[in-house]
Amino acid sequence: MRRRVLSSSGLVGLALLLLLCACGGGGSGGSPDLVFTSPNPMEPEAGTWRTWVVPDVTALLPAPPPASGSAQTQAELAQLQVLAGARTPGLQAEIDLWNLGTCKRWNEFQRGLVAARNTNPPRASRGYALVAVAMYDAMVAAFDAKYFYRRARPSAHDATLVVYGAQSECPSYVSERAAMSAAAAEVLAYLFPLDGAAIDALLQSALDADVNAGVHFPSDVTAGRTLGEAVGQLVLAYAQTDGADDPDVGTHTPDGTPYAPAPGPGTAQWTPTPPAFAAALLPGWGGVKTWILLAGDDFVLPPAPAYAGAQWLALVQEVYDVSQSLTPERIFSANFWADGPGTATPPGHWNQIAVDLGTLEALNECRMARMLALLNTAQADAFVACWWNKYHHDLVRPITEVRLRHDANWTSLVGTPPFPAYPSGHSSTSGAASQILAWLFPSWSIELTFMGTDAMNSRLYGGIHYAIDNNGGMDLGRSIANLAITRASADGSP
Repeated sequence: MRRRVLSSSGLVGLALLLLLCACGGGGSGGSPDLVFTSPNPMEPEAGTWRTWVVPDVTALLPAPPPASGSAQTQAELAQLQVLAGARTPGLQAEIDLWNLGTCKRWNEFQRGLVAARNTNPPRASRGYALVAVAMYDAMVAAFDAKYFYRRARPSAHDATLVVYGAQSECPSYVSERAAMSAAAAEVLAYLFPLDGAAIDALLQSALDADVNAGVHFPSDVTAGRTLGEAVGQLVLAYAQTDGADDPDVGTHTPDGTPYAPAPGPGTAQWTPTPPAFAAALLPGWGGVKTWILLAGDDFVLPPAPAYAGAQWLALVQEVYDVSQSLTPERIFSANFWADGPGTATPPGHWNQIAVDLGTLEALNECRMARMLALLNTAQADAFVACWWNKYHHDLVRPITEVRLRHDANWTSLVGTPPFPAYPSGHSSTSGAASQILAWLFPSWSIELTFMGTDAMNSRLYGGIHYAIDNNGGMDLGRSIANLAITRASADGSP
């Protein structure tokens, strides 16, 4: 049975609570321990929220912190005093950046890596989900430890310690920033093996920020890092079984059949598109393990209209007609949502929107971590389900059909990517993201719904999708979002 967490009502109105600690790590010889107390504690139940990968956060509970009167605690307080006296403007600026949000900074860093390494959208969506889940599960494990030990902050032990910046209203042990950062770094090192030095440098910056600010004991940070690394390893074990690293993902469909495109135009089947005529991207991605769905084929979209029939020809005509009458507003929309090679990709675009909105709404670290985990698991599933449908329906792209039927030299405003048309990946991920964010931020639901619809329509304006691709993708993404919302409604978060 799960340990009971001390309710916040038992803390309200108390002075610094003194308890005799029978298990203080420093061996204080019976001296009393200072215990965290606050009239408004931050997320005292966060340690009980439902996790994604970690089966039981209580199994990761670290050893007890050093006792208040122990030699180790006194040595750490002396160390913090020295660090406080050595703060430079540069160190303060670095602390300020971390105080804008741990999840925010790691998410921004990951988006930069995705762009720099030219990660394709399906793999980017998987990576965003893995890192977000690692940070969220590490946060839950950290808060489980925080409210189990209820260690008071360093400034409660030494009133002369000058703290830089704000400190959260939660217990000191363990550091949630250290736990989330270590978990994120573990996963990012796996996703971006060429960027290990930059990842390590950012992790060290996160660890240093807590002690340089005086908001955590060094032992809080050490325990947090160890906890985060353990969570990161569990997430990596999950990643190694999700099928994304299987070489056949790049050559075979999920049922194991080698994928072969049509040799040229004139059929409903996809054929490589100009100008690069590149090979099909990840035909087996629809078989990658999902987070919320049971599998990528949970939602099978209806077939496209009969090839060369009246409805089909109308779809092709619409793409061509729209391309001939583009307004400045539609051109802007197509380019704004393009998110092509060398960018953070469509799921990264929605991560930026989410982080900016979470910052504007002043989400605390627990809520930001939860939001990013919900957003990115849904977007990852949207790409798996979309890719399963893409290679199941295997539909020819508009550029092939428009050149065949209207203008042999026609080109789309946005470059056509190398995979089948139906459904649209942008529309799938935008349907999932916009609906989840609208649920999390109901006062922004109108704006978010508009953004999702604009992202969907931008693919028609860009000349790379038929209307059925966009509508089917939006329906698919919203269906996945509804399942994610159902899960989130029962995750234990008030």
